[in-house]
Amino acid sequence: MICKSVLFTIGLLLAFMPEAKPSVEQQMERLQEAQDYLTVKPSHSLYLLETTPGIDTLPVGLKIRWHVLRVRASVPTNQLQLLEQSLEVLFTYNTHPYFINKLTSILSALGIWLRREGYLSEADISLQCALKYAENESQRLTLTNSRALVARHMGAHHSAIALYQQAALLAQKQGNTSMAATINNNLGAIALDLANYDEADRYFRAALQGYQSVDKRSGHITAGTNLLFLFVLKGESINYARLYSPIKALTDSFPNQAKKAFLHWIHQTYLTQQGYDLSADERNVLQVQFKQLESEQVRTLVATHLAPQVKVTVPAVREKQSQPFQMTWFEKVRLCDW
Repeated sequence: MICKSVLFTIGLLLAFMPEAKPSVEQQMERLQEAQDYLTVKPSHSLYLLETTPGIDTLPVGLKIRWHVLRVRASVPTNQLQLLEQSLEVLFTYNTHPYFINKLTSILSALGIWLRREGYLSEADISLQCALKYAENESQRLTLTNSRALVARHMGAHHSAIALYQQAALLAQKQGNTSMAATINNNLGAIALDLANYDEADRYFRAALQGYQSVDKRSGHITAGTNLLFLFVLKGESINYARLYSPIKALTDSFPNQAKKAFLHWIHQTYLTQQGYDLSADERNVLQVQFKQLESEQVRTLVATHLAPQVKVTVPAVREKQSQPFQMTWFEKVRLCDW
């Protein structure tokens, strides 16, 4: 819902600048269309936002809304540069009523970006602040899941599992199949970290089934790719061959280079297991794609389990940021007082 101040501003524009009326209305319709595509095709949301005319002339409230939508579309498509750009702009408006109205979503996205950039302590600070201002159980569920993911990246597996168990109860109460699938996928990832392969297999299969039932393509790809990774680790070539083609087709049509890179690494390892000898050019491609993987956690898994099999030398995995995140505007998040 657009706040009263924004409606008042738009009213003034319409009253004193009649010629601007079609432009503002068209911009609002385009923003609504971008919002409608967020859950089904976030890449199209980004396209609509980037091709919205007259962004610089939008009233402040609508400009904030544009950046909030851009942030939300950048997360599932892993557009970290766009995400960072919009977050920096958004915090220049951190006292505006519309910013405060969308505070939980903004802090959630900030937590995800900080995690992916290796600022794990700051990521948890942001997510805890978001939880403070969460307005409903659905937001609390998403944020608890995100905190668990940060804990996993910190190597705090017991804390992560406890948080996932809290999230699972919330998902069950809400009948949220999509989040239940996400939690299963993340518990599978922890089992994989701990080399509990049979447990990981059960969680990933449950996640895949859940995502399929709600037709969530990004989750379908993630759980399916994790299963393929597990099949390669366990040497289950028949299971791998059955699942690869549908996951490959989905991944090819999904605009996320990190997911494509991970699947390519997995498949090249599978081919190597089947006796295929990679060329020097193919190994070079894998080295390039290693840098495109989504997170340090994924790079660690690839470096540990796949790189030795395909005989590819990869860079040392970056540890979490040793220096704190020092942007001035983040102090507002540390204080968490809106």
